[in-house]
Amino acid sequence: MSPLLGRPSLEGPHLLGRALLLLAALLCAAAPVSQLLEGPSWLALPLLAAAPVTLGGVVLRRVLRPQILVPLAQAGLIVVVVLAVEAALGLLDGGPAGMVTGQVEILTEGVNELASGVPPLALGPHGTVLVVALIALAALLLDLMYLDLGWHTPTALLLLGALLIPALQQPSGGTWWQVAGPVLAAGMVFATRTVHGDPRYLRGDRRPQAGPVHAPGRTLSAAALAVVLIAALTAPLAPLLPQLAPARIALNIDLLERWQDPDAQALGAVMIDDDISVRRSLLEQQDTEVLTYTSTAEEPSYLRLRTLNSFDGETFSAQADGEEPLAGVESFSDARDDGEAVTGGSDDFVRTQLEISSLAGDRLPVPDTIRSVQGADAALNRAMTLQPTNGEVALDWVRGGLAGQRYTVESERRTSTAEELRAVDPAVFDQPVEAGYTSPDEVPAIAAELADQVAEDAGAETAFDTALAFQQHFRTSYAYSLTVTTPAGEDPLESFLADRIGYCEQFAAAFALMMTSQGYPARVAIGFTPGTRADGDEWSVTGKNAHAWPEVWFGPEHGWVRFEPTPAAAANGVREPGLTGSEGVSEDAPTAVQAPEQEDQPTQEESTDEETTTEEESSEETSAQSSDAGGSGPSEETVRRWGGGVIGLAAVGALLAGLAAVTVLLLRRHRRRARDVRWAALRIPAGSDAADGGAAAGGPGAAGGPGAADGPGATGGDGQGAADAAALRALAAAHRDRRAGELAWAELDRELAVRATAIRLLGATGAWGRPPAHLALDAAMPPGRALEDLLEQIAAGDREVTPAHRAAAARLAEAYTVARYAAPLPEEPGPSPQGGGISQGVGVTQGGTEHPLRHDTDLLIALLRAAR
Repeated sequence: MSPLLGRPSLEGPHLLGRALLLLAALLCAAAPVSQLLEGPSWLALPLLAAAPVTLGGVVLRRVLRPQILVPLAQAGLIVVVVLAVEAALGLLDGGPAGMVTGQVEILTEGVNELASGVPPLALGPHGTVLVVALIALAALLLDLMYLDLGWHTPTALLLLGALLIPALQQPSGGTWWQVAGPVLAAGMVFATRTVHGDPRYLRGDRRPQAGPVHAPGRTLSAAALAVVLIAALTAPLAPLLPQLAPARIALNIDLLERWQDPDAQALGAVMIDDDISVRRSLLEQQDTEVLTYTSTAEEPSYLRLRTLNSFDGETFSAQADGEEPLAGVESFSDARDDGEAVTGGSDDFVRTQLEISSLAGDRLPVPDTIRSVQGADAALNRAMTLQPTNGEVALDWVRGGLAGQRYTVESERRTSTAEELRAVDPAVFDQPVEAGYTSPDEVPAIAAELADQVAEDAGAETAFDTALAFQQHFRTSYAYSLTVTTPAGEDPLESFLADRIGYCEQFAAAFALMMTSQGYPARVAIGFTPGTRADGDEWSVTGKNAHAWPEVWFGPEHGWVRFEPTPAAAANGVREPGLTGSEGVSEDAPTAVQAPEQEDQPTQEESTDEETTTEEESSEETSAQSSDAGGSGPSEETVRRWGGGVIGLAAVGALLAGLAAVTVLLLRRHRRRARDVRWAALRIPAGSDAADGGAAAGGPGAAGGPGAADGPGATGGDGQGAADAAALRALAAAHRDRRAGELAWAELDRELAVRATAIRLLGATGAWGRPPAHLALDAAMPPGRALEDLLEQIAAGDREVTPAHRAAAARLAEAYTVARYAAPLPEEPGPSPQGGGISQGVGVTQGGTEHPLRHDTDLLIALLRAAR
């Protein structure tokens, strides 16, 4: 393949050295994969897949001619390796036919295993086969680019791109050696672009990067100094560099879901603003610690990040109206920094000390009912702004980021009781609507109808009892799932309420809408559950604790009160507020609506021990299935799309490659036939003087030579007729020789033009390595001198010009000189005396011998195609 591109083939130790270097670079570039695969498989599988391709390619390049067959043979090696791995893992079954048909199932199972696994993943048989096949194909591509085409820069950039392999699973990055591996691999390939082992790669290439450096010691010292400076200055200078925009909380996975299955309904654009959706943290496989804190409260409150107070018919979002105190009054949810208590004294404040571990965004997590917040760093204090009413702590840009920042929050304890909330004056429920919150008229009809039904069935007459009824309705009648999708074309709210399965954002949004429809203003909060107690009084909050919950307005005296409609199956720390538990329900309070699924269940007295055990096991299985805390796999549609997409892409690629090959072959065949036709018209008829080594241009019997003066009209006896026939044959041969000279010269010109076009088109891709020399016939020189100059241009490269080439060039130059500069010939007669069919040079002589200039032209064209 390399000679076709004008690059000499690597041979001997140079070929083996480059192949071993590429194999080492592939293994180094596999370092980031250790974040995704368990144990040493991240190194063993690349070695198993890449070694046969690269080392097998060394052997194949030595035994196969032409070398364009080498990649095809390497692809065959990949098939053998994959089949050997499948046989070793016991996946081959059913003979040769089963071996072929079973590949689709193996591929599908492998995609399912990789897509649904939790990194670091312990690969099963199907996943192992798929990983080996993918790595082997990547090795084949890099082997072709690096060893055959000499594309050093693209090869190095692809190896460096291995840093992106675990990016979707590990956004925080890996350890230093997982980053250094791909960088080292790219550096090794870049180095060989300058330090060539084979001197033939350097000949005639004057670019600085194509040869040994002039001062290797100084160059190495400068490179080492640059590396040291970058390594030493990155850490202290990085925090000082300006940021274009503050980072947002990494809590959105919609783009990833659309990438996996473009036709699937997005999970997150369902009633919650996508910018602050919490599903990515809940779906994230790594349970990353977000923050730690200590609190003087026995049961710490949820930690708020954002408050969403407006519904536009599709999603909840935060509007500016919510930034001002409701109707000019203060409530428990006001975020104030004056340290004054609304009720009681400051000694009763709950003190919470928080430290950020891993969080980015423009809000600080804070508990409920804030009264003051104080950062340990002055820069953090300057960046904080306490928002009234919504309980948020907004942030400007903080130098160095939030990681490691500590701050203390003082908040009031909740003193409201269930009876006090039931006794709230109904007039206070108008205040949020007047301030711009969602009004009952803006609630979709399906939510309002369900709210009327549940409230009526529960006999709820107050806002608190209505909220209790809705809370119990969702917690007992709905299932929890992070990966539920809305069918195409259906309304997300309708789908959630009809299917009775969803995630925390859907529960919070639906609850808030239903409460609003009853005339009780509600909103949605985004943040974290309290987390888990780590050590002593310290609590730990991770990404799994991301949550959304609803809050209902109970007037300035009680503020916004949290409720919890999300089922316990969420397993992310959700819990009902204390005042909505048993102590918050009076004897006369209405009970929640019983779940339809439980209406026909037998009572405990009617159940046997065996039935009770079965029910408990069934409940545990249902909870496990409805909760995604343990990770969830892709949908069947996604797996089917991936498997079908890979097979379809391979089929389309094979089809396009086949069509391209057929097109090239047809074009070459057409050009060859057209060339044969042109030269066939110049064949020397059998029995002619030229065929017997007689007349040629300017020789005996040619026009102007002996016997040509009498012309075709001469008569007189048999001897005179023979002389006339010889003269006609000589004239025809002279015309034929001149046309052959012009045709041979035109074919050389055409070949040089094709060469120049190929160099120009492939120059941008670097396919030629160092560009081949520009070869041309100098039109200012006589033909003989022009051809001699062309041969000298070729000899200056890496191609030897033999005496046979020079002799052929001399004959061609002589023929073209005669055709171009000799005196014009008499007009050629119609049919030749032998009836050969030559008329004005357009006929085709049947039989006869090939014109000698055809061989000379073929010899020179072959030299041009091989010239570097």
